[in-house]
Amino acid sequence: MEIREKGNLLVVYLSKDEDVITILHNVVREYVIIDAKISGYGYFSRIEYGILAESDPLFFSKHQCEKLVTAPMLFGMIDNREVNLLISSVDLENKNHFGKLYSGMVELESVLVLDILKTD
Repeated sequence: MEIREKGNLLVVYLSKDEDVITILHNVVREYVIIDAKISGYGYFSRIEYGILAESDPLFFSKHQCEKLVTAPMLFGMIDNREVNLLISSVDLENKNHFGKLYSGMVELESVLVLDILKTD
């Protein structure tokens, strides 16, 4: 992982075999981020994501894909230090994978941009 600071932006370059969610939690702790917007893209070898199944009580049905996926769109936010990231991706069989990302193992260099709104 490499981080470049550009004004209020942090550009996070992820390397092969890093988990995107674990890295985001580490960045939140290291930079003492309270609120931020997240955008990016990536290439993953394995993802675990959830789709809203019930709203009361809140429940996400989890899905796992252990194929190469291209995610042209990662977006989300850090709200009061809590990371929420959504994924929009497609695999080699042209199957779409959309939902709340719980885990994503990077296959090729992937990039996240954090627009920092509030720090401690």
